[in-house]
Amino acid sequence: MYVCVCNAVTERHIHRAVEQGAQRMRDLRTHLGIAADCGRCATCAHSCLKSALAGRDTAVAASATQAFPAGLSLALEAS
Repeated sequence: MYVCVCNAVTERHIHRAVEQGAQRMRDLRTHLGIAADCGRCATCAHSCLKSALAGRDTAVAASATQAFPAGLSLALEAS
């Protein structure tokens, strides 16, 4: 779905920007032009940004769970 018609930015563009490190609306404005013209897309873009960030955080948590199975201790014992 198009989020910003002025700059032809879709939800996919926002998700890709988050994968590449975007974390704030300022990042989307700088790199994609979101809300830089008429600003009507700001609310929808912010919602898409939050969704993309939540998806990224869920994926990171899942990969950490797989990397460190239950019962594995990372604590170092003092000698």
